[in-house]
Amino acid sequence: MTHKRVSFLATPLLLLISLLPQSPRGTSADILPVHMVAQRFQGYYNQYDGLRVLGNPVTDSLYVYSYPAQYFEKGRIEDHRGESANPDWAFAYGLLTADLMESAPDMTVSTTNLTYADLDAAHNPGSRQAAPRGFIQGTTPVDGGTFVPYDPGLVSAPGYTVPPIFWDYINRADLFPGGWFHDVGLPMTGPLDASVQKNGQTRDITIQAFERAVLSYDPQNPPDFQVERGNIGADAATTIGGNTQIDKDAAIQIPAPKATVTLPLHILARFHTPDTQIEAELLWGDGTILTNTLPVLREDGDAIVVDSMNWLIESEPPRPATQQARLTLRHLTGEVIAQQDVTVLRFDSPDTLQVQLYFLDDQGGVHATTRAIPRTLAVGSAALQELLWGVDPSSLAGFTTALPSPEEVLNRNPHNPAWGPRVTLRSLIIDNGVATADFSEEINAYGGGSARVEGIYQQVVSTLKQFSAVTDVKITVEGQSAAVLQP
Repeated sequence: MTHKRVSFLATPLLLLISLLPQSPRGTSADILPVHMVAQRFQGYYNQYDGLRVLGNPVTDSLYVYSYPAQYFEKGRIEDHRGESANPDWAFAYGLLTADLMESAPDMTVSTTNLTYADLDAAHNPGSRQAAPRGFIQGTTPVDGGTFVPYDPGLVSAPGYTVPPIFWDYINRADLFPGGWFHDVGLPMTGPLDASVQKNGQTRDITIQAFERAVLSYDPQNPPDFQVERGNIGADAATTIGGNTQIDKDAAIQIPAPKATVTLPLHILARFHTPDTQIEAELLWGDGTILTNTLPVLREDGDAIVVDSMNWLIESEPPRPATQQARLTLRHLTGEVIAQQDVTVLRFDSPDTLQVQLYFLDDQGGVHATTRAIPRTLAVGSAALQELLWGVDPSSLAGFTTALPSPEEVLNRNPHNPAWGPRVTLRSLIIDNGVATADFSEEINAYGGGSARVEGIYQQVVSTLKQFSAVTDVKITVEGQSAAVLQP
């Protein structure tokens, strides 16, 4: 069985988790050490009724699949800022239910009389109901609730009915701003009868397993708390000390596994090392090799690489055909830190688009540079996202960017611990020719100055006005337009 790879932020946490008492088979841990909500999650936790949705924290901060994360009684929250232009997807709940079905089948589900093996049996494909006649995609009302196909694209497939009491709960925007699909996930079982002991009495309840939560319905609870999330976070936290392989090396967040990319290749990776530089190697399937030495920055004491790689030669660079390649990060001593497989598009592939990005010269004027990006319908957003990665390292023109660099974001004094390592695009909305580009608050690391502010506006406006649908541009920060980007 393959276990999660988790990197801890601090050695004392590893020692603490390893000393947790192991629960008897078939039970959940009743007592976990007291912890505080990690600072990076506090705003989200407070805004979306974290005590109800997540409960109390049961670990400190740690890394799971390269993401900063924290376990709570009712789930695991992960920091995914920078991956999506949708601000409601900045944080995600971990996919714990399937993990527990696999790694802890004999453990009881949140003190009920059911085990995760029972959930796994109810998740068997033979237990799913056929899609209603004529159903094509999405969800649809049926007798007993709402039918949801068990398919990531919500296309016609066998699935499960979600009762109204659960459907209404997971569609509460005040609790789940990312929507039920993102924040709770697909149902993995139908509703199941279960029982729990409360105040010395046995109560009959209904539970239903979803990818990111197990919901329970207890009609004897007060009306506002008849539907609750089960304590699967606490269940999962008891398994990470002894059953999970601890990995103190890096995990690459960008590019994503098997992503389709172009050069320059953008990299974001977090790991543990005192090194100030690492080597990045891109090895194509045909044997072509590109290597760059990249600087290591510091984020809350941990090492982070946020940079781009490309050919750094004055002569015509190699132009390998579109094919799979492997990105490898190494210590300068040659030890492998992390690897990621990607597909690299040739610059003139029909699967690419050519966009103009605008950067600054030494006089503060803006100049267009052409860059190939993977073909997309959201070309305006893609162009801005590419602009935020900065000047192509292979450029010999001496251009610069007024947009804050990762080094400026991470080293800003005073540092905002809730910030990510780089400026990201939260959204781009074009309405009647007016493009409103909303950026993350890390853009405030520009440090002030009228020339800097003017440079940011020139770069963003010029990049967007290359598109005929855009006649005017507005810049907002975290949805706010007043008093943003002041000199």
